[in-house]
Amino acid sequence: MIDPTIAVRVLEMVRECGPRETYRRFIAENDRMIAGADLDHGRDLVSHRTTVHTTLIREWAANQQKLAGYDHPFAVVALGGTGRGEITPRSDLDIAFLFDDAIEGNRFLLDLQRQTLHTDRFADEHGFAFTALPFGLDDVPDLADKQLNSFLDMSPLHDPCGLAETFRERIRLTFDPFEHFLHVRGFWKRHWEAAAASTENLHRFDIKNDGLRLFLGGVWTLSGQNFRHSQEVYATLNDPRDLEAYEFLLRIRAWGHLRRKPEAAGLLGNHAEDVLGFDDFCSFGEMLGPDATAGERFEFATMVRARLLSARRRVAAFARGVIERELRVGRQVPPDDVIVLKTGGLQHSRGLRLTHPEKRSRAALGMLLASQRYGVPVDSSELQTTLRNMGDWLVRVPELSALFYETRGSLADTIEFLTQLDGAAERLFPGYGRFEASLDERVMIERKSLRGAWVREKLRALDACLAHGNERLSAARGAWNPLDADLREMVCNETVLLDADHLAAVKLALLTKRLPLTPEDEAARANTGLPLHEREASGFSGIPLDRYYQPFVTEAGFSPETARVARFLVTHRRVLKRAAESGINDDSAVARLVSGCGDEMTMRSLFVFSCMDSLVGVSPETAALTESNQREWWLRESDPARWFNIRELYIKALARHHPDMLPDAEQTLRSAGYVAEEQEILRDFGADFFSGLYGRHARRFGSHLLHLVDEPDAGPRAALLRDGGTVLLGIAARDFRGLAACISGTLWQCHLNLRQAHLFCATNHQLALDFFHLAPGSESIPANLPRLIEDAISRQAHIADDDEAQLPALLGQPELDAMPSGNFRLRYETEHDTAGLVYALSYKVFRHLGGGIHGLSANTVRGRTYITVIHSLPENLTLSEARAIVSERF
Repeated sequence: MIDPTIAVRVLEMVRECGPRETYRRFIAENDRMIAGADLDHGRDLVSHRTTVHTTLIREWAANQQKLAGYDHPFAVVALGGTGRGEITPRSDLDIAFLFDDAIEGNRFLLDLQRQTLHTDRFADEHGFAFTALPFGLDDVPDLADKQLNSFLDMSPLHDPCGLAETFRERIRLTFDPFEHFLHVRGFWKRHWEAAAASTENLHRFDIKNDGLRLFLGGVWTLSGQNFRHSQEVYATLNDPRDLEAYEFLLRIRAWGHLRRKPEAAGLLGNHAEDVLGFDDFCSFGEMLGPDATAGERFEFATMVRARLLSARRRVAAFARGVIERELRVGRQVPPDDVIVLKTGGLQHSRGLRLTHPEKRSRAALGMLLASQRYGVPVDSSELQTTLRNMGDWLVRVPELSALFYETRGSLADTIEFLTQLDGAAERLFPGYGRFEASLDERVMIERKSLRGAWVREKLRALDACLAHGNERLSAARGAWNPLDADLREMVCNETVLLDADHLAAVKLALLTKRLPLTPEDEAARANTGLPLHEREASGFSGIPLDRYYQPFVTEAGFSPETARVARFLVTHRRVLKRAAESGINDDSAVARLVSGCGDEMTMRSLFVFSCMDSLVGVSPETAALTESNQREWWLRESDPARWFNIRELYIKALARHHPDMLPDAEQTLRSAGYVAEEQEILRDFGADFFSGLYGRHARRFGSHLLHLVDEPDAGPRAALLRDGGTVLLGIAARDFRGLAACISGTLWQCHLNLRQAHLFCATNHQLALDFFHLAPGSESIPANLPRLIEDAISRQAHIADDDEAQLPALLGQPELDAMPSGNFRLRYETEHDTAGLVYALSYKVFRHLGGGIHGLSANTVRGRTYITVIHSLPENLTLSEARAIVSERF
């Protein structure tokens, strides 16, 4: 802590020669003490050095408050190692400004920061610098982890109103002692435990993390119970040798710091100067100075190493003993303290005495809730006590919903634990037992794991998505433009915007979507043409969907809104997938999605649910859920074109709720830097082009479109583009009927399959800007594909009369119907080889119907391929006449 004698001397010298010279003289004195051979004054060294810094800061703060006339409660405090009075030559200064006043716009604070942060005024006047974070009383509930831990050792420097004690009392009222204990124990498990086992290591000894913090881990475990200062714990230690070992490490740290040049601090306040290597362990003899003999230095270094080895072992034993003793006795878990954490995990103190199913269920699920919230396991002994034969008596209670509303921990891990207890999951989620034993198409293909494992991976994907979104939100990176966001970023952003009811609904729907009996399930069971495992792939509870979620409200404590949204998600789980199959996201498709969802939050829930339900692309057998890679595997696009369409549809639907969210065509054209002539041409492609995802690729073709208008001999231009996982073939050309057939015929000739195409037309200029999505799994794309396409368009290849004889045969009759947009839709499905069928249909629409094609799509589901052509018809051709032509000529 602060040495009053040194503080008086510092103030006297400040009056004599100013703060900067005072600092220089006292630090030089401290350095001489460190460089000497005395090994037993570690506490005096750090106390002396701390007092010099904190006294100068205290005087400065008092003068600044007086000069500013600031009369609100204000304090300057030392935190962490500075608050413990343990500064060494390369230590950071942990200082904070405390206010009982508004911090935002506080002129006094701004002036303090001007001197200490934004300029070098304080450093120039005092010879050292510090950076202080400001805190108000309203910030106290948000203190957590390392920052909260630093406030344990808060010591007031300038505090005329006693504000520091007010802060400490507020922290005691709001912090979670159990969570603080887990924070300290987490450090122990991740880092200190290994350090304690390697005290003989000479090639690398981090004296701060592998020595001092080992001891402090035990001290913080004791002080965190009622938020006491570490110095109070020091005074109560049973064996003074523990503290002496710690202070010896401080002495050696000061020596190591002094003999090295300063380096920049790393993350978490770590310093390269704290790391001792083999040469450092051989250098301790230098403390004796140049007059000592080689033998004296050798003996002294050996003695220091022996004391250092002893100190390392003692602080490790101290910390391990304190933490393990706490676990042996048991740390109580809030809020009711009937659950305790012991060495093996969580135990319920009354579990054996509970016999009523509801009370026993609340105890059991409450223990699982604590396990999920705090990330600690349930003691295995509970399998024969509180949780014994859970499948016989477990009932739905409010703690069940709390598992879904809890924002911390892994619901997937909790569900996995429950499923290991025979019959437990079935009692909570009727139908789950049959579901997890069932087979579906995916299981039959993968042949690795049952369906329950996939459900848990989807829940983990949601957790990873939420974590990534929260990171982005906390980084305050500003507003995001959905047109520039990839699918992963878009899903993460939307997930973090879900409120508690809707996020819980997504979780509940992911877990239970196959359990209620829906009309689709009944239709599948009646369809004898389906394989038996597909007929029986859903509806396992036999409870109709409109009744399935009612008990989750009345018994389990879910809100009616959560149950409503979960029911909606299960009912509409294929809506986005089906909407994406057409490849055309026109106004009518957007309107159907918006009206079907009813409100923005429900629509957002459907988007997030659909992504989590469909995008997990790694088998649970191989997905290594480590912190470093868990966000890399969970968003793999198995069908890039489908997700391109879903993204575009969702963005357009979102813009219905936020009309200013997307720039209009004029803004887009101006900001992209197009010249006036290019703007006029691109504007002619219509609002639909700019409101979707294709507009951002216009830059590749803007100047060429102008050439097509101004230069009669200008030919088409093609280019391969990337959009996330999608490979696009973009084409700018003069528009003519048969263009789609010409392009699709060339792709067929190159053995490339087409997933979908969107064809835009600038009617006033007779220009086309088309985008063809190449299907995943196509053979390698020829490097000269753009040139082949340009040549085919210039020659109008593949659309002559005699090309019809070379068309692949259509085995089956296409269906033609009208669309609300005024266009027409030709649909064809087949189980046979699909190569060239898109070209064949495009050719026939051009040749026999005289139609202009606006969109194409082709996708395969369960061995059947579905092809759709969106097109117009000549004004003089009726739908019935067109259908007759299709029947005769297709």
